[in-house]
Amino acid sequence: MAFTLRSICAGRRLYIAASVAGIGMGALVAIALTRLPPLTTHRITTPLNSAATVLPDPIGSLPDLPKLLTSKPPQKWTILGGALLESGLPSLAVPALEQAVADDRTNTSLRAALGEALALSANGTISERARIEFEDVLQANPNDLVARFYMAHWLLQNGKPKPALVKFVGLMRTVGSDPLWYARLWQIMPEAAQQVGVSRLALEALCVAGM
Repeated sequence: MAFTLRSICAGRRLYIAASVAGIGMGALVAIALTRLPPLTTHRITTPLNSAATVLPDPIGSLPDLPKLLTSKPPQKWTILGGALLESGLPSLAVPALEQAVADDRTNTSLRAALGEALALSANGTISERARIEFEDVLQANPNDLVARFYMAHWLLQNGKPKPALVKFVGLMRTVGSDPLWYARLWQIMPEAAQQVGVSRLALEALCVAGM
């Protein structure tokens, strides 16, 4: 027969993936509206205030779902993982992004997306596994915005608010003109500033200094 066990299993995996994506599309709109979108599926359209930083390459997401059945690995897993992540289901995004990373270990955007899915599925807590993903990304690209953001979270989470605040302020100066990044940074920066003893007014001044 033309079909092999491997092809049948691959087809079944893709069918299950597509089914999960279909469920997510129909039932998760309300969830998505209550959450800020993830950073790894977001396309920055405003200029960066840093010559050393390159605009991050967003992974596939909800608009790319029509390509799911025609895409080749690792793109099909990237699209599925990004769509689930963007729909507010990071726990379901993790296995899809794991497969995408397994198919393309050198893709730092996928590694960052997997780390973000792990973090969001743990309600923002940066686990050891997520930290390793972000650190590996930074080894390949020290200026990766997403990895820098979540490693600043990790510093704050581990009782190091001062270096965390330095990193958050640096990101704000670089990418704060983007509405999503502005919102995500101001969600967490005040907590770090409070722990260091920096007022809101002083924090606002720090964010625009040197810009």
